[in-house]
Amino acid sequence: MTDTTMIEQVARAIAASRDSDDWSTCLPAARAALAALRTPTLDMLEAALPGHPDWGYLPEEWQAMIDHVIAEQPVAMSRAQPEARAA
Repeated sequence: MTDTTMIEQVARAIAASRDSDDWSTCLPAARAALAALRTPTLDMLEAALPGHPDWGYLPEEWQAMIDHVIAEQPVAMSRAQPEARAA
């Protein structure tokens, strides 16, 4: 387990792909990328449960996980001083 939220990890990956250290500016792009993943494709569902004709609640569970990540506040920002967050 890591001490960062998933949204922060995605934002950091986007920043790294841009050769930047300022991952906080990549949070909107991270949320947009995750929103694009919100609805699993049939291939994704098949990969999770190969050969099953019915995926049950898996699509809804996936969407709930993605919705949670999109709403996350990065740990690094939540630990910042209140005046730093307000800026």
